[in-house]
Amino acid sequence: MAELRFPSIPAAFFRQARLNLEKTFEIYKKNGSWLKRSFKDSGSRILSIAGGLRKLGIKNGDKVAIMSQTRSEWTLCDLAIQSAGGTTVPIYVGIPPSEVSFILENSDSQVLFVEKLKYLKDVKLPRNIKAVIVFDTADQEGKVEGEDFLHLQKLEDLGKDIHQEIDIDSIKPSDLSTIVYTSGTTGVPKGVMLSHKNILFMVDSVSKIIVPCDGDVIFAWLPFAHIFGRLIIFYATYNGVPIAYSEGLAKILENIQDVKPTLFPSVPRIYEKAYERIKAQASSSPAKEKIFEFAEKIGAIYAEYKKDAEPIPPHILVAYRIADKLVFSKIRKVFGGRIRLCISGGAAIPPHIARFFTGAGITLLEGYGLTETASVVAVNREKKFKFGSIGLPIPGVEMKVAEDGELLIKSPSVMQGYYKMPEESSKVFTEDGWFKTGDIVEMDEEGFIYFKGRKKNIIVTSFGKNIAPEPIELEIQKDALIESCAIFGDEKPYLVALISLNKEELMKFAESRGLKEKSISELSKSQVVREYVKSVIDRVNLHRPSYERIHKFEIIPEEWTAETGELTPTLKVKKHLIYKKYKDIIEAMYSSS
Repeated sequence: MAELRFPSIPAAFFRQARLNLEKTFEIYKKNGSWLKRSFKDSGSRILSIAGGLRKLGIKNGDKVAIMSQTRSEWTLCDLAIQSAGGTTVPIYVGIPPSEVSFILENSDSQVLFVEKLKYLKDVKLPRNIKAVIVFDTADQEGKVEGEDFLHLQKLEDLGKDIHQEIDIDSIKPSDLSTIVYTSGTTGVPKGVMLSHKNILFMVDSVSKIIVPCDGDVIFAWLPFAHIFGRLIIFYATYNGVPIAYSEGLAKILENIQDVKPTLFPSVPRIYEKAYERIKAQASSSPAKEKIFEFAEKIGAIYAEYKKDAEPIPPHILVAYRIADKLVFSKIRKVFGGRIRLCISGGAAIPPHIARFFTGAGITLLEGYGLTETASVVAVNREKKFKFGSIGLPIPGVEMKVAEDGELLIKSPSVMQGYYKMPEESSKVFTEDGWFKTGDIVEMDEEGFIYFKGRKKNIIVTSFGKNIAPEPIELEIQKDALIESCAIFGDEKPYLVALISLNKEELMKFAESRGLKEKSISELSKSQVVREYVKSVIDRVNLHRPSYERIHKFEIIPEEWTAETGELTPTLKVKKHLIYKKYKDIIEAMYSSS
Protein backbone atom coordinates (compact mmCIF):
# COMPACT_ATOMS: atom_id res chain seq x y z
CA MET A 1 0.00 0.00 0.00
CA ALA A 2 1.30 3.46 -0.94
CA GLU A 3 1.90 5.89 1.93
CA LEU A 4 -1.15 7.99 2.77
CA ARG A 5 -0.96 11.71 1.96
CA PHE A 6 -2.90 12.52 5.13
CA PRO A 7 -3.35 10.70 8.46
CA SER A 8 -7.08 11.53 8.67
CA ILE A 9 -9.99 13.06 6.80
CA PRO A 10 -9.96 16.26 8.93
CA ALA A 11 -6.23 16.59 8.24
CA ALA A 12 -7.00 16.42 4.50
CA PHE A 13 -9.70 19.08 4.79
CA PHE A 14 -7.64 21.56 6.82
CA ARG A 15 -4.66 21.10 4.51
CA GLN A 16 -6.92 22.08 1.57
CA ALA A 17 -8.38 24.92 3.65
CA ARG A 18 -4.93 26.38 4.30
CA LEU A 19 -4.10 26.21 0.59
CA ASN A 20 -7.48 27.59 -0.56
CA LEU A 21 -8.65 29.94 2.19
CA GLU A 22 -10.91 32.12 0.04
CA LYS A 23 -11.83 29.45 -2.52
CA THR A 24 -15.45 28.26 -2.48
CA PHE A 25 -16.01 24.96 -0.67
CA GLU A 26 -19.81 24.92 -0.45
CA ILE A 27 -22.63 26.16 -2.68
CA TYR A 28 -26.09 26.03 -1.16
CA LYS A 29 -29.51 27.64 -1.47
CA LYS A 30 -31.07 29.62 1.33
CA ASN A 31 -34.24 31.73 1.26
CA GLY A 32 -34.43 31.39 -2.52
CA SER A 33 -30.86 32.53 -3.25
CA TRP A 34 -27.68 30.61 -3.99
CA LEU A 35 -24.88 31.32 -1.52
CA LYS A 36 -21.22 30.36 -1.36
CA ARG A 37 -19.06 29.54 1.63
CA SER A 38 -15.27 29.56 1.47
CA PHE A 39 -12.91 26.93 2.84
CA LYS A 40 -11.94 29.44 5.52
CA ASP A 41 -15.53 30.00 6.66
CA SER A 42 -16.48 26.30 6.46
CA GLY A 43 -13.34 25.44 8.44
CA SER A 44 -14.22 28.00 11.12
CA ARG A 45 -17.72 26.53 11.52
CA ILE A 46 -16.33 22.98 11.61
CA LEU A 47 -13.94 23.91 14.45
CA SER A 48 -16.74 25.67 16.35
CA ILE A 49 -19.01 22.62 16.11
CA ALA A 50 -16.12 20.36 17.10
CA GLY A 51 -15.47 22.64 20.10
CA GLY A 52 -19.14 22.48 21.05
CA LEU A 53 -19.01 18.68 20.93
CA ARG A 54 -15.94 18.72 23.19
CA LYS A 55 -17.88 20.86 25.68
CA LEU A 56 -20.68 18.29 25.59
CA GLY A 57 -18.11 15.70 26.65
CA ILE A 58 -17.32 14.08 23.28
CA LYS A 59 -13.81 12.67 23.26
CA ASN A 60 -11.70 10.57 20.89
CA GLY A 61 -13.51 7.40 19.86
CA ASP A 62 -17.01 8.53 20.89
CA LYS A 63 -19.89 8.01 18.45
CA VAL A 64 -22.10 10.85 17.17
CA ALA A 65 -25.08 10.30 14.84
CA ILE A 66 -26.46 12.48 12.02
CA MET A 67 -30.04 12.17 10.73
CA SER A 68 -30.64 14.65 7.93
CA GLN A 69 -31.27 15.12 4.25
CA THR A 70 -28.25 16.10 2.13
CA ARG A 71 -27.30 19.68 2.97
CA SER A 72 -24.37 21.85 4.06
CA GLU A 73 -24.87 21.17 7.78
CA TRP A 74 -24.41 17.44 7.14
CA THR A 75 -20.92 18.05 5.75
CA LEU A 76 -19.96 20.53 8.46
CA CYS A 77 -21.12 18.25 11.28
CA ASP A 78 -19.52 15.15 9.75
CA LEU A 79 -16.14 16.87 9.52
CA ALA A 80 -16.62 18.41 12.98
CA ILE A 81 -17.38 15.06 14.62
CA GLN A 82 -14.22 13.60 13.14
CA SER A 83 -12.18 16.72 13.96
CA ALA A 84 -13.21 16.23 17.61
CA GLY A 85 -11.84 12.68 17.34
CA GLY A 86 -15.29 11.14 17.15
CA THR A 87 -16.90 8.63 14.82
CA THR A 88 -19.83 9.64 12.57
CA VAL A 89 -22.90 7.40 12.49
CA PRO A 90 -25.20 8.33 9.56
CA ILE A 91 -28.94 7.57 9.78
CA TYR A 92 -31.34 7.69 6.82
CA VAL A 93 -34.32 10.01 7.01
CA GLY A 94 -37.56 8.06 6.56
CA ILE A 95 -36.54 4.67 7.94
CA PRO A 96 -38.87 3.13 10.58
CA PRO A 97 -38.58 4.68 14.08
CA SER A 98 -37.64 1.28 15.53
CA GLU A 99 -34.66 1.11 13.16
CA VAL A 100 -33.53 4.61 14.17
CA SER A 101 -33.66 3.57 17.83
CA PHE A 102 -31.75 0.36 17.07
CA ILE A 103 -28.93 2.21 15.28
CA LEU A 104 -28.63 4.85 18.01
CA GLU A 105 -28.46 2.21 20.73
CA ASN A 106 -26.34 -0.35 18.88
CA SER A 107 -23.78 2.27 17.83
CA ASP A 108 -23.45 3.72 21.38
CA SER A 109 -24.01 7.20 19.94
CA GLN A 110 -23.87 9.91 22.61
CA VAL A 111 -25.09 12.89 20.59
CA LEU A 112 -27.59 13.07 17.73
CA PHE A 113 -27.64 15.79 15.08
CA VAL A 114 -31.08 15.95 13.45
CA GLU A 115 -32.32 18.20 10.65
CA LYS A 116 -35.90 18.54 11.92
CA LEU A 117 -37.52 17.55 15.20
CA LYS A 118 -40.36 15.86 13.32
CA TYR A 119 -37.89 13.18 12.16
CA LEU A 120 -37.85 11.95 15.76
CA LYS A 121 -41.59 11.42 15.96
CA ASP A 122 -42.26 7.97 17.50
CA VAL A 123 -38.49 7.43 17.93
CA LYS A 124 -37.58 6.15 21.37
CA LEU A 125 -34.23 7.73 22.18
CA PRO A 126 -31.96 5.29 24.04
CA ARG A 127 -30.31 6.26 27.33
CA ASN A 128 -26.91 6.62 25.69
CA ILE A 129 -28.09 9.77 23.82
CA LYS A 130 -27.00 12.69 26.03
CA ALA A 131 -27.91 15.56 23.69
CA VAL A 132 -29.91 16.29 20.54
CA ILE A 133 -28.76 19.07 18.21
CA VAL A 134 -31.30 20.43 15.68
CA PHE A 135 -30.31 22.10 12.38
CA ASP A 136 -33.47 24.07 11.59
CA THR A 137 -33.98 26.87 14.11
CA ALA A 138 -37.37 27.77 12.62
CA ASP A 139 -38.67 24.20 12.92
CA GLN A 140 -40.28 23.68 16.32
CA GLU A 141 -42.43 20.70 15.39
CA GLY A 142 -42.40 17.85 17.88
CA LYS A 143 -40.80 17.51 21.28
CA VAL A 144 -37.53 16.05 22.46
CA GLU A 145 -37.42 14.66 25.97
CA GLY A 146 -34.67 15.91 28.24
CA GLU A 147 -32.98 19.24 28.84
CA ASP A 148 -30.09 18.76 26.41
CA PHE A 149 -31.86 19.86 23.22
CA LEU A 150 -30.32 22.82 21.43
CA HIS A 151 -30.01 24.30 17.97
CA LEU A 152 -26.82 23.94 15.94
CA GLN A 153 -26.01 27.67 16.17
CA LYS A 154 -25.98 27.48 19.97
CA LEU A 155 -23.61 24.51 19.82
CA GLU A 156 -21.30 26.53 17.57
CA ASP A 157 -21.44 29.46 20.00
CA LEU A 158 -20.42 27.10 22.79
CA GLY A 159 -17.35 25.95 20.89
CA LYS A 160 -16.07 29.18 19.37
CA ASP A 161 -13.60 29.92 22.16
CA ILE A 162 -11.79 26.57 22.09
CA HIS A 163 -10.71 26.28 18.42
CA GLN A 164 -7.11 25.89 19.52
CA GLU A 165 -7.98 22.87 21.66
CA ILE A 166 -9.14 20.80 18.66
CA ASP A 167 -6.16 18.51 18.09
CA ILE A 168 -6.43 17.20 14.53
CA ASP A 169 -2.94 15.68 14.84
CA SER A 170 -4.13 13.26 17.53
CA ILE A 171 -6.33 11.38 15.02
CA LYS A 172 -4.62 8.25 13.71
CA PRO A 173 -5.22 6.47 10.36
CA SER A 174 -6.43 3.39 12.26
CA ASP A 175 -9.09 5.38 14.19
CA LEU A 176 -12.70 4.86 13.17
CA SER A 177 -13.97 7.58 10.86
CA THR A 178 -17.51 6.28 10.56
CA ILE A 179 -19.86 3.39 11.26
CA VAL A 180 -22.27 3.08 8.33
CA TYR A 181 -25.31 0.89 8.87
CA THR A 182 -26.22 -1.04 5.76
CA SER A 183 -29.83 -0.47 4.76
CA GLY A 184 -29.46 -3.67 2.77
CA THR A 185 -32.19 -5.66 1.11
CA THR A 186 -32.41 -8.32 3.84
CA GLY A 187 -31.87 -8.72 7.55
CA VAL A 188 -31.01 -6.48 10.51
CA PRO A 189 -28.81 -3.42 9.81
CA LYS A 190 -25.11 -4.08 10.35
CA GLY A 191 -22.70 -1.32 11.32
CA VAL A 192 -19.78 -1.27 8.89
CA MET A 193 -16.65 0.06 10.64
CA LEU A 194 -14.48 2.20 8.37
CA SER A 195 -11.22 3.76 9.50
CA HIS A 196 -9.64 6.95 8.19
CA LYS A 197 -7.13 4.73 6.39
CA ASN A 198 -9.92 2.75 4.66
CA ILE A 199 -11.53 5.91 3.32
CA LEU A 200 -8.34 7.81 2.47
CA PHE A 201 -6.98 4.89 0.46
CA MET A 202 -10.24 4.63 -1.49
CA VAL A 203 -10.56 8.35 -2.25
CA ASP A 204 -6.89 8.61 -3.22
CA SER A 205 -7.32 5.74 -5.71
CA VAL A 206 -10.55 7.23 -7.12
CA SER A 207 -8.82 10.61 -7.50
CA LYS A 208 -6.17 9.02 -9.72
CA ILE A 209 -8.92 7.96 -12.14
CA ILE A 210 -11.43 10.80 -11.82
CA VAL A 211 -8.72 13.44 -11.69
CA PRO A 212 -9.92 16.80 -10.32
CA CYS A 213 -9.69 19.74 -12.72
CA ASP A 214 -9.66 23.49 -12.20
CA GLY A 215 -13.22 24.80 -12.05
CA ASP A 216 -14.70 21.46 -10.95
CA VAL A 217 -17.93 21.50 -8.93
CA ILE A 218 -19.39 18.23 -7.64
CA PHE A 219 -23.18 18.00 -7.33
CA ALA A 220 -24.64 16.45 -4.18
CA TRP A 221 -28.16 15.06 -4.07
CA LEU A 222 -27.47 11.46 -3.03
CA PRO A 223 -28.19 10.73 0.66
CA PHE A 224 -25.02 11.21 2.70
CA ALA A 225 -26.19 8.33 4.91
CA HIS A 226 -25.24 6.08 1.97
CA ILE A 227 -21.55 5.43 1.37
CA PHE A 228 -21.81 6.42 -2.32
CA GLY A 229 -23.30 9.78 -1.35
CA ARG A 230 -20.67 10.22 1.35
CA LEU A 231 -17.96 9.74 -1.29
CA ILE A 232 -18.90 13.27 -2.46
CA ILE A 233 -17.77 14.70 0.90
CA PHE A 234 -14.59 12.60 0.90
CA TYR A 235 -13.69 13.51 -2.70
CA ALA A 236 -14.38 17.23 -2.21
CA THR A 237 -12.47 17.31 1.08
CA TYR A 238 -9.48 15.40 -0.27
CA ASN A 239 -9.16 17.37 -3.51
CA GLY A 240 -10.41 20.83 -2.56
CA VAL A 241 -13.38 20.59 -4.94
CA PRO A 242 -16.52 22.69 -4.20
CA ILE A 243 -19.75 20.85 -3.31
CA ALA A 244 -23.09 22.15 -4.66
CA TYR A 245 -26.07 20.85 -2.67
CA SER A 246 -29.38 20.01 -4.29
CA GLU A 247 -32.62 21.11 -2.64
CA GLY A 248 -33.91 17.56 -3.03
CA LEU A 249 -34.84 14.89 -5.54
CA ALA A 250 -37.66 16.90 -7.10
CA LYS A 251 -35.40 19.87 -7.86
CA ILE A 252 -32.31 18.13 -9.26
CA LEU A 253 -32.70 19.42 -12.83
CA GLU A 254 -33.63 22.93 -11.72
CA ASN A 255 -30.65 23.10 -9.33
CA ILE A 256 -28.19 21.58 -11.76
CA GLN A 257 -29.01 24.30 -14.31
CA ASP A 258 -28.34 26.95 -11.65
CA VAL A 259 -25.02 25.70 -10.27
CA LYS A 260 -23.64 24.14 -13.48
CA PRO A 261 -21.58 21.31 -11.94
CA THR A 262 -18.89 19.35 -13.76
CA LEU A 263 -19.19 16.08 -11.79
CA PHE A 264 -22.53 14.35 -11.25
CA PRO A 265 -22.58 11.14 -9.18
CA SER A 266 -25.96 9.39 -9.14
CA VAL A 267 -27.83 6.10 -9.10
CA PRO A 268 -29.11 4.53 -12.33
CA ARG A 269 -32.77 5.37 -11.77
CA ILE A 270 -32.09 9.12 -12.09
CA TYR A 271 -30.43 8.63 -15.49
CA GLU A 272 -33.24 6.30 -16.54
CA LYS A 273 -35.89 8.86 -15.55
CA ALA A 274 -34.02 11.62 -17.40
CA TYR A 275 -33.85 9.45 -20.52
CA GLU A 276 -37.56 8.59 -20.25
CA ARG A 277 -38.46 12.27 -19.91
CA ILE A 278 -36.31 13.26 -22.89
CA LYS A 279 -37.84 10.48 -24.99
CA ALA A 280 -41.38 11.40 -23.91
CA GLN A 281 -40.84 15.05 -24.90
CA ALA A 282 -39.53 13.91 -28.28
CA SER A 283 -42.67 11.85 -28.89
CA SER A 284 -44.90 14.95 -28.69
CA SER A 285 -44.90 15.15 -32.50
CA PRO A 286 -43.98 12.78 -35.36
CA ALA A 287 -41.27 15.18 -36.59
CA LYS A 288 -39.60 15.45 -33.17
CA GLU A 289 -39.80 11.71 -32.72
CA LYS A 290 -38.01 11.05 -36.02
CA ILE A 291 -35.29 13.59 -35.17
CA PHE A 292 -34.79 11.96 -31.76
CA GLU A 293 -34.59 8.46 -33.27
CA PHE A 294 -32.01 9.69 -35.77
CA ALA A 295 -29.97 11.38 -33.01
CA GLU A 296 -30.14 8.36 -30.69
CA LYS A 297 -28.98 6.04 -33.47
CA ILE A 298 -26.05 8.28 -34.48
CA GLY A 299 -25.17 8.91 -30.83
CA ALA A 300 -24.96 5.16 -30.16
CA ILE A 301 -22.58 4.71 -33.13
CA TYR A 302 -20.50 7.70 -31.99
CA ALA A 303 -20.35 6.30 -28.43
CA GLU A 304 -19.02 2.96 -29.70
CA TYR A 305 -16.17 4.68 -31.56
CA LYS A 306 -15.45 6.76 -28.46
CA LYS A 307 -15.47 3.64 -26.26
CA ASP A 308 -12.92 1.92 -28.47
CA ALA A 309 -10.88 5.14 -28.94
CA GLU A 310 -11.11 4.68 -32.70
CA PRO A 311 -11.10 7.45 -35.35
CA ILE A 312 -14.65 8.46 -36.26
CA PRO A 313 -15.44 8.17 -40.01
CA PRO A 314 -16.18 11.53 -41.68
CA HIS A 315 -19.77 10.63 -42.62
CA ILE A 316 -20.53 9.70 -38.99
CA LEU A 317 -19.01 12.97 -37.80
CA VAL A 318 -21.18 14.98 -40.18
CA ALA A 319 -24.32 13.15 -39.04
CA TYR A 320 -23.28 13.52 -35.40
CA ARG A 321 -22.83 17.29 -35.73
CA ILE A 322 -26.39 17.54 -37.05
CA ALA A 323 -27.69 15.35 -34.19
CA ASP A 324 -25.70 17.42 -31.71
CA LYS A 325 -27.15 20.69 -32.94
CA LEU A 326 -30.73 19.41 -33.02
CA VAL A 327 -30.79 17.25 -29.86
CA PHE A 328 -27.63 16.65 -27.83
CA SER A 329 -26.60 20.27 -27.23
CA LYS A 330 -30.05 20.87 -25.72
CA ILE A 331 -29.67 17.87 -23.41
CA ARG A 332 -26.30 19.13 -22.19
CA LYS A 333 -27.85 22.52 -21.52
CA VAL A 334 -30.53 20.87 -19.37
CA PHE A 335 -27.69 19.35 -17.32
CA GLY A 336 -26.12 22.76 -16.81
CA GLY A 337 -23.84 22.77 -19.85
CA ARG A 338 -20.59 21.95 -17.98
CA ILE A 339 -20.93 18.27 -17.01
CA ARG A 340 -17.73 16.46 -17.93
CA LEU A 341 -18.43 13.19 -16.12
CA CYS A 342 -21.49 11.39 -14.80
CA ILE A 343 -20.75 8.52 -12.44
CA SER A 344 -23.34 5.80 -11.91
CA GLY A 345 -23.25 3.46 -8.93
CA GLY A 346 -25.40 1.76 -6.32
CA ALA A 347 -26.94 -0.66 -8.84
CA ALA A 348 -26.47 -1.83 -12.43
CA ILE A 349 -27.38 0.68 -15.15
CA PRO A 350 -28.92 -0.54 -18.42
CA PRO A 351 -26.21 -0.29 -21.13
CA HIS A 352 -28.46 1.65 -23.52
CA ILE A 353 -28.81 4.45 -20.94
CA ALA A 354 -25.03 4.81 -20.50
CA ARG A 355 -24.60 4.65 -24.28
CA PHE A 356 -27.25 7.35 -24.84
CA PHE A 357 -25.71 9.91 -22.48
CA THR A 358 -22.17 9.20 -23.63
CA GLY A 359 -23.37 9.64 -27.22
CA ALA A 360 -24.94 12.94 -26.19
CA GLY A 361 -21.56 14.24 -25.05
CA ILE A 362 -22.06 13.52 -21.34
CA THR A 363 -19.65 10.68 -20.59
CA LEU A 364 -21.35 8.30 -18.16
CA LEU A 365 -19.05 5.91 -16.29
CA GLU A 366 -20.46 2.98 -14.36
CA GLY A 367 -18.67 1.93 -11.19
CA TYR A 368 -19.03 -0.55 -8.37
CA GLY A 369 -18.49 -0.57 -4.64
CA LEU A 370 -19.93 -1.58 -1.32
CA THR A 371 -20.27 -0.03 2.10
CA GLU A 372 -17.81 -2.68 3.30
CA THR A 373 -15.15 -1.43 0.85
CA ALA A 374 -15.59 2.28 1.74
CA SER A 375 -17.40 2.80 -1.58
CA VAL A 376 -15.67 2.45 -4.97
CA VAL A 377 -13.45 -0.53 -5.83
CA ALA A 378 -14.03 -0.64 -9.60
CA VAL A 379 -14.97 1.92 -12.24
CA ASN A 380 -14.77 2.43 -15.98
CA ARG A 381 -12.15 4.88 -17.19
CA GLU A 382 -12.83 8.02 -19.17
CA LYS A 383 -10.78 6.70 -22.09
CA LYS A 384 -11.23 2.98 -21.46
CA PHE A 385 -14.74 1.77 -20.78
CA LYS A 386 -17.27 -0.86 -21.80
CA PHE A 387 -21.03 -0.44 -21.70
CA GLY A 388 -22.63 -3.00 -19.40
CA SER A 389 -19.45 -3.36 -17.36
CA ILE A 390 -18.84 -2.05 -13.84
CA GLY A 391 -15.28 -1.32 -14.93
CA LEU A 392 -11.76 -2.21 -13.89
CA PRO A 393 -10.37 -2.36 -10.34
CA ILE A 394 -9.10 0.97 -9.03
CA PRO A 395 -5.38 1.18 -8.15
CA GLY A 396 -4.41 -0.99 -5.18
CA VAL A 397 -7.50 -3.21 -5.31
CA GLU A 398 -7.13 -6.92 -6.04
CA MET A 399 -10.06 -8.89 -7.43
CA LYS A 400 -10.71 -12.50 -8.32
CA VAL A 401 -13.75 -14.60 -9.12
CA ALA A 402 -14.48 -17.64 -6.95
CA GLU A 403 -15.55 -20.97 -8.45
CA ASP A 404 -19.22 -20.17 -7.85
CA GLY A 405 -18.86 -16.77 -9.57
CA GLU A 406 -18.68 -14.64 -6.41
CA LEU A 407 -16.43 -11.57 -6.57
CA LEU A 408 -13.66 -11.59 -3.95
CA ILE A 409 -11.67 -8.49 -2.99
CA LYS A 410 -8.47 -7.58 -1.19
CA SER A 411 -7.88 -3.90 -0.55
CA PRO A 412 -6.73 -1.47 2.18
CA SER A 413 -10.23 0.03 1.86
CA VAL A 414 -11.98 -3.12 3.13
CA MET A 415 -13.77 -2.52 6.45
CA GLN A 416 -12.53 -3.31 9.95
CA GLY A 417 -15.62 -5.50 10.43
CA TYR A 418 -19.22 -5.17 11.62
CA TYR A 419 -19.68 -3.28 14.89
CA LYS A 420 -20.32 -5.69 17.79
CA MET A 421 -20.75 -8.58 15.33
CA PRO A 422 -17.52 -10.62 15.31
CA GLU A 423 -19.20 -13.77 13.99
CA GLU A 424 -20.89 -11.90 11.13
CA SER A 425 -17.56 -10.22 10.37
CA SER A 426 -15.67 -13.51 10.11
CA LYS A 427 -18.31 -14.98 7.79
CA VAL A 428 -17.57 -12.45 5.02
CA PHE A 429 -13.88 -13.28 4.75
CA THR A 430 -12.20 -16.35 3.29
CA GLU A 431 -9.55 -18.14 5.34
CA ASP A 432 -6.82 -16.37 3.38
CA GLY A 433 -8.30 -12.90 3.88
CA TRP A 434 -10.38 -12.20 0.76
CA PHE A 435 -13.58 -10.21 1.33
CA LYS A 436 -16.65 -12.00 -0.02
CA THR A 437 -18.83 -9.40 -1.77
CA GLY A 438 -21.90 -11.61 -2.21
CA ASP A 439 -22.10 -10.49 -5.85
CA ILE A 440 -21.99 -12.84 -8.83
CA VAL A 441 -19.85 -11.48 -11.64
CA GLU A 442 -18.01 -12.38 -14.81
CA MET A 443 -14.60 -11.05 -15.82
CA ASP A 444 -13.48 -10.70 -19.44
CA GLU A 445 -9.98 -11.14 -20.86
CA GLU A 446 -9.14 -7.44 -20.26
CA GLY A 447 -10.19 -7.58 -16.62
CA PHE A 448 -13.52 -5.73 -17.03
CA ILE A 449 -16.09 -6.90 -14.48
CA TYR A 450 -19.73 -7.62 -15.37
CA PHE A 451 -22.31 -7.73 -12.57
CA LYS A 452 -24.75 -10.62 -12.85
CA GLY A 453 -26.66 -10.45 -9.59
CA ARG A 454 -26.60 -10.73 -5.82
CA LYS A 455 -25.70 -14.22 -4.63
CA LYS A 456 -28.47 -14.11 -2.01
CA ASN A 457 -30.99 -13.12 -4.69
CA ILE A 458 -30.23 -16.10 -6.94
CA ILE A 459 -33.44 -18.01 -7.53
CA VAL A 460 -33.18 -21.79 -7.47
CA THR A 461 -36.32 -23.24 -9.04
CA SER A 462 -37.82 -26.60 -8.07
CA PHE A 463 -36.19 -27.97 -11.24
CA GLY A 464 -32.75 -26.96 -9.91
CA LYS A 465 -32.18 -24.07 -12.32
CA ASN A 466 -30.14 -21.14 -10.92
CA ILE A 467 -31.45 -17.77 -12.13
CA ALA A 468 -30.16 -14.24 -11.45
CA PRO A 469 -33.32 -12.09 -11.52
CA GLU A 470 -31.66 -8.64 -11.75
CA PRO A 471 -30.89 -8.67 -15.51
CA ILE A 472 -34.46 -9.75 -16.29
CA GLU A 473 -35.90 -7.07 -13.99
CA LEU A 474 -33.71 -4.40 -15.58
CA GLU A 475 -34.86 -5.39 -19.06
CA ILE A 476 -38.52 -5.16 -18.05
CA GLN A 477 -37.93 -1.78 -16.37
CA LYS A 478 -36.63 -0.33 -19.65
CA ASP A 479 -40.26 0.40 -20.49
CA ALA A 480 -41.22 3.87 -19.23
CA LEU A 481 -44.55 2.64 -17.84
CA ILE A 482 -42.88 0.15 -15.50
CA GLU A 483 -41.31 1.75 -12.43
CA SER A 484 -40.14 -1.41 -10.63
CA CYS A 485 -40.19 -5.16 -11.11
CA ALA A 486 -39.62 -7.89 -8.52
CA ILE A 487 -39.24 -11.49 -9.68
CA PHE A 488 -39.82 -14.54 -7.47
CA GLY A 489 -39.62 -18.30 -7.98
CA ASP A 490 -37.36 -19.84 -5.33
CA GLU A 491 -38.21 -23.56 -5.00
CA LYS A 492 -41.10 -23.05 -7.40
CA PRO A 493 -41.68 -24.52 -10.87
CA TYR A 494 -41.58 -21.15 -12.68
CA LEU A 495 -40.95 -17.43 -12.28
CA VAL A 496 -43.59 -14.86 -11.39
CA ALA A 497 -43.33 -11.07 -11.18
CA LEU A 498 -44.83 -8.17 -9.29
CA ILE A 499 -44.97 -4.94 -11.29
CA SER A 500 -45.15 -1.39 -9.92
CA LEU A 501 -46.15 1.31 -12.42
CA ASN A 502 -44.88 4.84 -12.93
CA LYS A 503 -47.84 7.05 -12.02
CA GLU A 504 -46.91 9.91 -14.36
CA GLU A 505 -46.46 7.57 -17.33
CA LEU A 506 -49.63 5.69 -16.39
CA MET A 507 -51.70 8.88 -16.60
CA LYS A 508 -50.18 9.67 -20.03
CA PHE A 509 -50.89 6.10 -21.15
CA ALA A 510 -54.49 6.36 -19.93
CA GLU A 511 -55.06 9.68 -21.68
CA SER A 512 -53.71 8.34 -24.97
CA ARG A 513 -56.21 5.49 -24.77
CA GLY A 514 -59.20 7.50 -23.55
CA LEU A 515 -59.04 6.21 -19.95
CA LYS A 516 -58.21 9.51 -18.23
CA GLU A 517 -61.26 9.50 -15.91
CA LYS A 518 -60.09 6.37 -14.10
CA SER A 519 -58.13 6.40 -10.81
CA ILE A 520 -54.60 4.97 -10.43
CA SER A 521 -56.04 1.90 -8.70
CA GLU A 522 -58.64 1.36 -11.43
CA LEU A 523 -56.07 1.84 -14.19
CA SER A 524 -53.71 -0.68 -12.58
CA LYS A 525 -56.50 -3.26 -12.74
CA SER A 526 -57.72 -2.38 -16.24
CA GLN A 527 -57.45 -4.92 -19.02
CA VAL A 528 -55.82 -2.37 -21.36
CA VAL A 529 -52.95 -1.73 -18.95
CA ARG A 530 -52.60 -5.41 -18.15
CA GLU A 531 -52.37 -6.33 -21.84
CA TYR A 532 -49.68 -3.69 -22.36
CA VAL A 533 -47.60 -4.97 -19.44
CA LYS A 534 -48.04 -8.51 -20.74
CA SER A 535 -46.69 -7.42 -24.14
CA VAL A 536 -43.58 -5.99 -22.43
CA ILE A 537 -43.00 -9.23 -20.51
CA ASP A 538 -43.65 -11.31 -23.64
CA ARG A 539 -40.93 -9.36 -25.50
CA VAL A 540 -38.45 -10.03 -22.71
CA ASN A 541 -39.45 -13.70 -22.49
CA LEU A 542 -38.93 -14.15 -26.22
CA HIS A 543 -35.13 -13.92 -25.96
CA ARG A 544 -34.72 -16.07 -22.84
CA PRO A 545 -34.64 -19.83 -22.21
CA SER A 546 -37.89 -21.33 -20.92
CA TYR A 547 -36.73 -21.53 -17.29
CA GLU A 548 -35.92 -17.77 -17.26
CA ARG A 549 -39.33 -16.74 -18.60
CA ILE A 550 -41.96 -15.09 -16.43
CA HIS A 551 -45.10 -17.19 -16.51
CA LYS A 552 -47.41 -14.99 -14.45
CA PHE A 553 -47.46 -11.44 -13.13
CA GLU A 554 -49.58 -9.10 -11.06
CA ILE A 555 -49.69 -5.30 -11.12
CA ILE A 556 -49.44 -3.58 -7.74
CA PRO A 557 -51.41 -0.31 -7.63
CA GLU A 558 -49.14 1.24 -4.98
CA GLU A 559 -45.89 2.91 -6.03
CA TRP A 560 -42.84 1.45 -4.29
CA THR A 561 -40.65 4.03 -2.59
CA ALA A 562 -37.92 4.28 0.05
CA GLU A 563 -40.41 6.07 2.30
CA THR A 564 -42.92 3.21 2.17
CA GLY A 565 -40.15 0.66 2.69
CA GLU A 566 -40.09 -1.34 -0.55
CA LEU A 567 -36.93 0.35 -1.86
CA THR A 568 -33.60 1.14 -0.26
CA PRO A 569 -32.57 4.83 -0.22
CA THR A 570 -30.59 4.13 -3.41
CA LEU A 571 -33.78 2.78 -5.02
CA LYS A 572 -32.97 -0.93 -4.97
CA VAL A 573 -35.87 -3.31 -4.39
CA LYS A 574 -36.07 -4.94 -0.95
CA LYS A 575 -37.18 -8.40 -2.04
CA HIS A 576 -37.75 -9.85 1.43
CA LEU A 577 -40.07 -6.99 2.44
CA ILE A 578 -41.97 -7.08 -0.84
CA TYR A 579 -42.43 -10.84 -0.50
CA LYS A 580 -43.67 -10.42 3.07
CA LYS A 581 -46.06 -7.62 2.10
CA TYR A 582 -47.47 -9.37 -0.98
CA LYS A 583 -47.01 -13.01 -0.01
CA ASP A 584 -50.68 -13.91 -0.61
CA ILE A 585 -50.61 -12.40 -4.13
CA ILE A 586 -47.34 -14.19 -5.00
CA GLU A 587 -48.46 -17.57 -3.68
CA ALA A 588 -51.82 -17.23 -5.46
CA MET A 589 -49.96 -17.13 -8.79
CA TYR A 590 -48.79 -20.67 -8.04
CA SER A 591 -51.90 -22.08 -6.41
CA SER A 592 -54.04 -21.01 -9.37
CA SER A 593 -51.89 -22.87 -11.92
